[in-house]
Amino acid sequence: MLDESFGNVDELEYASVARPCFGELVSGDDAIVRSRNGSVFLAIVDALGHGPNANDIAVQIRTFLDAEWQEDVVSTLLGLHEAIRGSIGAAVGLASLDLASGKLRYTGVGNTVIRKFGTRSIRLPSTEGVVGSRMRSPREQKLQLDETEVLTFYSDGIKDRFELSEYPQLIYESSRSVARKIVRNYGKQYDDATCLVVRYRK
Repeated sequence: MLDESFGNVDELEYASVARPCFGELVSGDDAIVRSRNGSVFLAIVDALGHGPNANDIAVQIRTFLDAEWQEDVVSTLLGLHEAIRGSIGAAVGLASLDLASGKLRYTGVGNTVIRKFGTRSIRLPSTEGVVGSRMRSPREQKLQLDETEVLTFYSDGIKDRFELSEYPQLIYESSRSVARKIVRNYGKQYDDATCLVVRYRK
């Protein structure tokens, strides 16, 4: 069963699709989109393991991020680390996008992925570790998001090494269609699989 969310925030079109691991009813993955004052907060979450225990941590993380997210993504991630310390932990990628300029700030820990597709494909690496357990100090990275480019966030339930040459329609199709196809075509059956797709239009 797919859990889908999609919509628009001013110039931003987004969609997320999540599918639990085969045999499970709930997922330990989550994708979050929130906005205020011209800034959009984007998150991809992959709690360790799968099933109800992982889902409990994913819900806890969503609750924290809903209330505490900031444009300063490193501070947000460090706060989350303290909030879930001692739990099974999670891989987390956080981004903050300024809608007026298209400037994006990103930080991540663990095996979540953020990739930009367009004129030039870019992948932003995450720091090793587990949020809520042991992790290296997260670092902020910056990215300029331009019109016609597509930003994807996904959990490690998605096969990571697909390229634009395998799916050239990614540049043109709606965010909802892209998120569905990435989960369907590249999702691992025996893991939770989640993809968040963002298309920015000035």
